[in-house]
Formats: sequence, structure tokens, C-alpha cells
Amino acid sequence: MLDRVYQRSPIWAQQAMVALYGVWWYGRRFGPLFHELVGDFERRERWSAEQFTRFQEQQLGELLDVAARSPYYAARLAGVDRTRPFEALAQLPLLEKQILRSRAKELLTGEPERGTIVLRSSGTTGTPSEIYYTPRFHALELAIPEARNLHWAGATYRDTRAMFGVRKVCRWDQDAPPFWRNSPIEKLAYFSIYHLSDKYLPAYIEYLQKIAPAVIMGYPNSLATVARFALRHGYSLPPAKGIFTTSETVTPELREDLERAWNCKVWDRYGAVELCFFASQCEFGRYHVSPDAGIIEILDTDGTPAKPGELGEVVTTGLHNRLQPLIRYRIGDAARWAVDQTCQCGRAMPVLEAIEGRFEDMCITPDGRELLRFDTVFKGIASIKEAQVIQEALDRFRILVVADGRLDPRDAARLRSNMRLHAGDVTCEISEVSAIERSRSGKFRAVICKLTSAEKAAARRTP
Repeated sequence: MLDRVYQRSPIWAQQAMVALYGVWWYGRRFGPLFHELVGDFERRERWSAEQFTRFQEQQLGELLDVAARSPYYAARLAGVDRTRPFEALAQLPLLEKQILRSRAKELLTGEPERGTIVLRSSGTTGTPSEIYYTPRFHALELAIPEARNLHWAGATYRDTRAMFGVRKVCRWDQDAPPFWRNSPIEKLAYFSIYHLSDKYLPAYIEYLQKIAPAVIMGYPNSLATVARFALRHGYSLPPAKGIFTTSETVTPELREDLERAWNCKVWDRYGAVELCFFASQCEFGRYHVSPDAGIIEILDTDGTPAKPGELGEVVTTGLHNRLQPLIRYRIGDAARWAVDQTCQCGRAMPVLEAIEGRFEDMCITPDGRELLRFDTVFKGIASIKEAQVIQEALDRFRILVVADGRLDPRDAARLRSNMRLHAGDVTCEISEVSAIERSRSGKFRAVICKLTSAEKAAARRTP
């Protein structure tokens, strides 16, 4: 109801509502609990691997004891020896997203305390998930990235910030600026990602030049739309302390464009609204998992731990949500542990290779190979602004292309050739489109696989 009122209100009223909401939001998330938690994470940052392991074991043991009070986990933990937490964890079944979507209340370990609110995920593949946030858990949501992402770049939540995220701050049919709303107490300008067309981008850039944010945050592909427009047309974006990206894969080409446009580094982070894990890039660009936020397992298709350097499914266990534990939760992503676990930064936190993408969008070639990334297919093709790869059948792909002008026939031929080199004996249809549809949560899906699970399983068995 509030959203409908907001969307029907004039711009001045929307701005007033955002400012008032920001006061409440700021107080809830940046109070004493936030500062306490930031201090805790900073004190643990230089721990040894052994210290992190002991911390995980203690926290996991407490979590399992609490989880046994929930209707969902009571039966699953019956008879499990919880005195050896890591062994107990390995005995538990994986938690499917559908359970969280359809039986969220069964995961609760007790009555929610006063001040608990329910946040809903995007629900792009079905019913939205309901995540219960106590005041402490909500403070944790920003404390971890504050300590392990912003601070690593020399930035803080007190800096002037620009956010390009999912919130629909403008009506879809608004046809003149401002395409942003401000929360003064947070020093935050929230930009619409649904109006990023060449017609409106000069207004976006003019406002960015006016407020000169020190922190640029949001979906990397939305930020790249702004950056590439600025680079193509000679606009100058004010330098920032850092660009903080999340929720989508940051390709090398995308990173280069962002860093050139804003004249600073990209500090990518890897997390989720469920807040059961966190990883972020250090000053040397490596993804460090925060072991004191959650436990990450990377599993092969048969459920066994993947070896370093091997692609597997990401399964997570959050250590801090005692009201609604998520234990061995299938987050839906695929990643690899780095073979070299040392880093020049000196932190003893496990290292992930760059996160590969959505596990459910893993494509399978006719000869049984698994593919998630298609970066090399587009390498050296300058006439493409944006593209999406869709696997329609085992041997048939379609590529949607948003071209800068019109797609050069030679580039189309190169795309097909690159695709055969990358995926083998497949056909490739190329379709020029004016825009690529985002998910309901505003995210850009670079790869979509339409194969069924049975088709994928059969292809994997191909000799």
C-alpha cells in the first residue's frame, strides 16, 4: 500500500517520503549495535586460520543447538551428535530455496523479538523468500561490508554515496529528471536503474558531477551503462574513493570500463539478502571469504567437496541468524576455491577465484562440458554494448545483442566463430534487440540455460 501511495505521489512528495524514511532507516542500521559489530569484525580481521576455525566451531555448535528448537530442524538434528559441530554439519541435508520460500516460519527457533522485520527477496524464480531480520541481524547486514569492503578502500558509510540498485524510485513513465531521490541523513542519492537510456544519461551524469559522490555502489551492469556512455561521449565523471559492486559477475572488460570512467578501483563484494556468507576483494583484487560471517562449502555435482580450482555449487551456513538458521543453504551460485590460498595482503581468510555465476544457468555442451562464462566469445568486438547468451537446446544457442548503432556483419560472423570455438559443434542465432530485459529484481542475467535437469544430467554422461 505504501509503495502504491509513493508511486502515485508527485516528485516533491516522493522526495519528502524518502528523506523521512531515511531517518528511520539510518537509526535502525547505524546505531550502537552497528558500531559494536564493525569493531568485532575489524578485531578479527588479522586472525590466523586456526583462530577462525575455532571461532567457526564454537559458533556452529551454538547454532546447531539453537536450530534444534525449530520445527524444521528438530527432526533433522534428532540423533545427530552435536558435540562435533563440523561432523554434524556434514550429516545434514542441503536446504533448498523452495523450503525457505514455502516454509519460512518452520525454520524459526522461537517467537521473533520486538523490532524484527521480514525482508523479502526478489522471488525471480517463484515465491519471494522471507528473511527475518532482528535489530542485531539488520545491523550486521551493513557492519560486515563496512568493515570488510568499504574500509578496505578507505571509505565509510559517512561518505557521500550514489546507489544504483533495485528500488523503483521513479514511476516507469517519468520522462524528465530527476531520476534519483535523496536521503540527506544518509548522504545517499538513490538512482533509478530503469531509466538508463541515452536520452536521459546526460542528466544522470550532470547530477553525479554536481554531488561528486565518494562512494559508487550498485549493480555492475547498471553502473557500466553510465560509465560506457560517459566514455563514448567524452563526459567526465568525478573521481571516487571506490566503486562497490554486488549481485552480478564483474567481467574484466566491465571492470576496466568502470575504473576508467570513475578513475578508481572496483571493490566487488559477494553476498546475499539471506546474509549467510560474505566475501570481498582486498587491495590486491582477491576474493576473501569472511569465515566469521558464515561457512562456505563448494560441492561437486555428486555432493562431495570440490577440489581447489574446480567449479562447484556454493552451499552456505550463516553463523549469526539464530532466529531463522540457514544451514547448508543452496544459494544458487557456482564458484571455485583458489589453488593458491596465500595473498599479498596477509589476511588468513580463504580465497575464492572470481565467482563464476548462477549454478542453475550453467550450460552444457554437446560433448558434456559445463560452461558458465562466455566472456571470450565477445572479446575484441567493440560494436556490442550488451549481450545475453541463451541456451535453447543442447546444440543450439541464441545471443541477444544490444549494438552501438548496428551490429557489423563481420562482428556477427566473428561471434558465431567464437561461439563454436567456445562451445563446440553448436548453432548460434544472433538477434539484435534495443534492450535486454532485467529480472524482477533489476539484475542483468548474462547467461540463461533452458535445458531441464534431466537434459543436463544426460549430457554430462556423454563420453
